[in-house]
Amino acid sequence: MDFSSELFRVIAGWGVASPAWVQAVAVVLTDALLLAFVPVAVFVWWRVDRRIRAMLAILLSGGSTWVLNGLVKEIIEQPRPCFAMPIPTVEHCSEVGIFSLPSGHSATAAAFAVTVAALWRRAAAVVAVVALLEAFLRVYIGVHYPHDVVLGLLFGVLIGTIAAVAGKPGARQPPAARADTAAATTSAAS
Repeated sequence: MDFSSELFRVIAGWGVASPAWVQAVAVVLTDALLLAFVPVAVFVWWRVDRRIRAMLAILLSGGSTWVLNGLVKEIIEQPRPCFAMPIPTVEHCSEVGIFSLPSGHSATAAAFAVTVAALWRRAAAVVAVVALLEAFLRVYIGVHYPHDVVLGLLFGVLIGTIAAVAGKPGARQPPAARADTAAATTSAAS
């Protein structure tokens, strides 16, 4: 915990020392990055897999992670660093909840990222960077310790993996193989 606290002081210090416009962008990005996964889910559905199950897997992975993460926070009850360590931060403690472990934003971003990446491998690097940026920004604005975001990312990967398995289709047959299978089934039934 001491290492995480010291690392928090350094990263949150960068946030406070940065120009006001950078601070404002960081605060907006922490929510905007999560919201950006909704159009990504629609795009992946449209471009890659037009089954409703695929879109639901992406959206439900993020939504269920957010809800489950809140329950875990209530069990662990670790105070946010801005409450425990009276140092200046970009985000004021009065604007966030009381507990911080695990980071809900980090967990949700990781869940979205894993599910999207499982359904569309080409997007894996981009969504991974977005999830890591989300985690970094939560420490940068001063509302999470580094260990909060690491555990949040791991929790999100777990939920995202479950959602990805649920949303992934079974063994896909090429169109010609499906036609041959359908023809064989029809002739066998006759």
